[in-house]
Amino acid sequence: MDFNNDGLDDIIVGERYGCVYFFRRLGDGTLTSEGKIQAGGVDLNVGTNSAPFVFDWDNDGLLDLIVGRESTSGGSLRLYLNQGTPENAVFSSFTPVMKGSSPVAYPRSIPHMEDMNGDGLLDLLVGEDYGHTYYLENSGSTGAPVFTSSAAITVNGSPFAWPTGQTDCTVYVNDWNEDGVLDIIQGHYVKSVWLFLGNDVGIEDFNTQEVRAGVSITLQTNPVRSSLEYSVSTEQPVPVSVSLWGLDGRLIRQWDLGTLQGASDHLHTVSDLPNGVYAMLVSIDGEISSRQVAIIR
Repeated sequence: MDFNNDGLDDIIVGERYGCVYFFRRLGDGTLTSEGKIQAGGVDLNVGTNSAPFVFDWDNDGLLDLIVGRESTSGGSLRLYLNQGTPENAVFSSFTPVMKGSSPVAYPRSIPHMEDMNGDGLLDLLVGEDYGHTYYLENSGSTGAPVFTSSAAITVNGSPFAWPTGQTDCTVYVNDWNEDGVLDIIQGHYVKSVWLFLGNDVGIEDFNTQEVRAGVSITLQTNPVRSSLEYSVSTEQPVPVSVSLWGLDGRLIRQWDLGTLQGASDHLHTVSDLPNGVYAMLVSIDGEISSRQVAIIR
């Protein structure tokens, strides 16, 4: 992250005693300390366990700071807007980050901003002392984030939390496996770092669908690794074909299964296809249904 607009990646660091430090990258690749970041002419200090995240909150071309902090009673996230220049950040006093009419407040909060739902707006993720990560969807507009609700991130359908003693959930989001779907990397107080791979919206691990009266199809796994496996169940004999399409509308694969009756299992090798999300179209006697499948290896 280039904090002073000189084309070099710098480092912004929080610490135990509540301050935030700026380490400037030099041309030879080394770092030099620029000391504590100030707000309102004094050292920025949020109490204890400062956790800064740098981004442009109000879309004015200047990097702002959102800072998490300890406060066992659930200290609010603090927003420091940059009123300086791209080369020289100047921060004044903070405002609390709000969820509706209440501050966003979690004990030992650690924030991260990312567009989680692909609508072009940065959403808020917050790790906290009890091992949860909370998701706050941005319902505002570019340069004016608005948060009205929060929900714990789930894994396999259940809210995730570290076991007792493995607290202080840190969270970072990126596309770890380059499949076009955001993943979550989490750490905690003790020692571990975990990777949680994301599934695209609408994709479930197991997927049964009645495509028309008396005909159903069940995906054995979704996401798919190397083989697309599914079962077809029909009460009456019907001609069935299956095709796989790219989301850009290109036909990738097509399989004519012939006339089917009863239950039958089918397997197609797709290990040569790139990772990504595809549309699977099932034609039952000319009637077409579709669902999304992901190929991830």
